[in-house]
Amino acid sequence: MQISLRLAEETERSFCESLSRENMESYRAARDVQWDPDRFLASWNEFENLVIVCGDQLVGTVRLLPEGEELELRDLQVHPERQGEGIGSWALEQTKQLAISRGYDRLRLRVFSENPAKFLYIRSGFETVSDTDGTLHMVWRLSPNNSFKPTPLRGVGKAS
Repeated sequence: MQISLRLAEETERSFCESLSRENMESYRAARDVQWDPDRFLASWNEFENLVIVCGDQLVGTVRLLPEGEELELRDLQVHPERQGEGIGSWALEQTKQLAISRGYDRLRLRVFSENPAKFLYIRSGFETVSDTDGTLHMVWRLSPNNSFKPTPLRGVGKAS
């Protein structure tokens, strides 16, 4: 499987929005939170938006936001038909590499406590630092003795 991560094009915004809206629908419904397309659009303009591509097919999205000394993973979504293939794990490792290559030593995210993705994050070395009303705040820290060496991602750079 040939897989890559690259900056999303404006024409791919609707794919990313639809994927996020549909994948998170049950969690929002459980919390009585309505989807807000204006909020997504505002975040699209603020975040660094990446797409996960397998061959020539869009299969996911990764959305990042620098927050002080940390890089925040604001959204990681894989198309439901492609879940369970290791794409999420691969994208998470690429995101770690990207954080390291930009000089961050921490990657932060939030996940609903009932979301099975939390197990992916735990397996990938994220630690829960707090639980606020069923939302886990998790952090991955690069150990000072870590021998992990990033390889640059082609076509991925800081959004201007």
